[in-house]
Amino acid sequence: MSIQFIFRRGLTFTLAVSAFALGCGESTSTNSGDGEKTTVTEGASIAQRTKTLKKIFRAAPSPMETARIIQKEGAEFNADNLCSLDLADQDGLSSDKAIHLGLYGADLSYSSIFRKNSEALQYLDAVKRISNDLGVGAVLSDDVIRRAEENRANRDSIITLVSKAFFDLNEQLKNVGHEDLSGLVVAAGWIEGLYLATRELDGATDALKQRIAEQKLILDDVLSLIQSYSESPAIEGMITQLQPVVTAFEGVTYGESSEVTATKEKGVIIIGGGDELHADDETISAISEAIALLRNNLAKAS
Repeated sequence: MSIQFIFRRGLTFTLAVSAFALGCGESTSTNSGDGEKTTVTEGASIAQRTKTLKKIFRAAPSPMETARIIQKEGAEFNADNLCSLDLADQDGLSSDKAIHLGLYGADLSYSSIFRKNSEALQYLDAVKRISNDLGVGAVLSDDVIRRAEENRANRDSIITLVSKAFFDLNEQLKNVGHEDLSGLVVAAGWIEGLYLATRELDGATDALKQRIAEQKLILDDVLSLIQSYSESPAIEGMITQLQPVVTAFEGVTYGESSEVTATKEKGVIIIGGGDELHADDETISAISEAIALLRNNLAKAS
């Protein structure tokens, strides 16, 4: 792929999600605080999910990396594109809260990359409230929030704190048996990242449009991952809702392949080469519309 996938040195939000997505492949049932039963699909082996997750992490920009790409290509920060903070206060099933957690993770990354630390802290607080509802709020302690507030002017410190908090949060979710929620977090984070990338298409560079087209590869892997939880009604609902996005990406075509290369620039690994994906403006517009409809439905406040 003629892609420059940028891998952060530290833990990113999406990588942190893997910490609890790799749980056992045996059937597991638990009841969350709202009475909703979560079921992990039988037969999805550790090796299968590990392989899929590795493909996603090696090929896909995480929400943090997607935000960097948006910034690099000249798009400006627009707070109106972020999810409403009211989602953190509404009642709902644990699956709804997992989706909101994924959406907020991408918004948190987007705000941090654009140095909007005030917004980032608001979304971190929202994540803490959702975490409390899921029974894992102790991970985002008052001490973590206090340190974030004290370092609000230090972008790198904010990013480090956020990454560590998400890693610990996802480990705890794994421990309490909410494995299938990880699929929803991964999917929602990817959806929100693509939504943000497609909001400013007027005047968008060819490079940004190329990044959007390349998400076809990631969508395939995200679907493969969440389909391993197909016995979960919430996951089945997510798969159904993703179908219009799948259809929109059918307009993306593959070009000739080139040798995969890896270079290191200023401590960052840049991956290039491989399959080239192409999309005309009509296809990019269709992707933008499909992802907006899905994202706005997921982010709808009751």
